[in-house]
Amino acid sequence: MISYKIAVDVGGTSIKAAVINDHQIIDHLIIPTPDNQNELIIDCVIHLVEQFKVQYNLKELNVGISTAGVVNEVNGEIVYAGPTIPNYSGTNFKNVLSPLNAKVHVYNDVNAALLGELSQYNYDYDNIFCLTIGTGIGGAFYSKIGNLYSGERHRANEIGYLLYHPEEGTNFEQRASTTALKSQLSANLNFKNINVPFIFKYAHEGNQEAQKLLNRWGQSVAEGIAQIQIIYDPGLILIGGGISAQQDKLLSFIVPHITTYLPHNYGHAVIQTMQCQNDAALFGAVAKF
Repeated sequence: MISYKIAVDVGGTSIKAAVINDHQIIDHLIIPTPDNQNELIIDCVIHLVEQFKVQYNLKELNVGISTAGVVNEVNGEIVYAGPTIPNYSGTNFKNVLSPLNAKVHVYNDVNAALLGELSQYNYDYDNIFCLTIGTGIGGAFYSKIGNLYSGERHRANEIGYLLYHPEEGTNFEQRASTTALKSQLSANLNFKNINVPFIFKYAHEGNQEAQKLLNRWGQSVAEGIAQIQIIYDPGLILIGGGISAQQDKLLSFIVPHITTYLPHNYGHAVIQTMQCQNDAALFGAVAKF
């Protein structure tokens, strides 16, 4: 018997939804994230779930939600959300979807991404940290002994808030996110109309100005990874988010700078991009069904 599950990934820029059967995405939709003022996120999520329920004639409704924000994963509630998504704190997806008689799991998006990656691929490490780079920066930590660690108030691994520089008034994610990289491109007259994949292409082809820009951005990412290494001592650090599609091109502008921010001969974890890339959170949202 085929057991379809519905996964929804709510991000600051877009909402993705998918129908998943084991290790395969059967169907996939993506819509812009509404402003959550004139149009509500919960209404979009309900519509997407209902659409897939009817389309696939689902009698048993299993729904996994991956979402930005600080999540009480037991209650299914957003307990804190930054300004990227207004009016989001207090949103409870289990309550919202209860009229559909759905079984619902709700995860912070980075926890979901790490769960998804681990559900699809085997890694021979006892402690794994997941760093997602996108609109902002998020983190998740998994150990084989304790599984996902979310903290006493569900606020663990909010690494985007680390490394505040008072002289600039910026934190880690404001300097090292994909959003920050896009801002740096826009501020450069030669790259003003260039998107992120193309700046990596130019750098890979030998464009020195592109290499200089990416090295400067990569140093900011490396500074945060050094803090992760010191705090968590993981065996593996996985980098996710859309930018992870650049794979070794991405790592080449980050990994060489990490030792700059660590004590001499300290060493660091193996660092690689996630194999699931942008689908990781979708797989993770339904991994526990």
